[in-house]
Amino acid sequence: MNPDIWRQRVARLADPAVEAAVIVQCGLDWLRPRRLTLRNEVDSVVMAAQLRRGVSLRITRLVLHNLPAATSREADADAVQKAFDAWHYRLAATGALLSGPAPRIHRLIIRGDQTSAPVPDMVELLEGGRWSDRERASQALHIVGTAAATTPLTSYDVDLAGPFGDGDPSVHM
Repeated sequence: MNPDIWRQRVARLADPAVEAAVIVQCGLDWLRPRRLTLRNEVDSVVMAAQLRRGVSLRITRLVLHNLPAATSREADADAVQKAFDAWHYRLAATGALLSGPAPRIHRLIIRGDQTSAPVPDMVELLEGGRWSDRERASQALHIVGTAAATTPLTSYDVDLAGPFGDGDPSVHM
């Protein structure tokens, strides 16, 4: 994973010529501590572009629904799990707080026998009706469109009220 390429690609989301984007972040490397800064940068740029561009930009993101079973045997399994949970929470909360259209975030379901995602990490852009890499974008969009391959990430997936939300009903007003 080349951080400079990721930064350049997501920065292009601000360009009005970009009609849509497919962003896949299913590699476990995204959950490692050394990638926290890049992960946060990508999230910030994607959300800022969506806020500025609104419906003129369609963003489809694919992240993991669950960690591969083999991850539990790795030395940094606890840190990866915590990063996974925190990232999902932040993505869901951010999507809930956007006043306009939010990026569609799909979570790829990893089967027990899979050790990694069947699609590479990518940022592919649609300009003038043409994808930057049609084959890779099609592969990711096919997975998103396949029944039972993904689940949507929504604000219902996280407890945004906090631990005392049910004690004071005014938090829901």
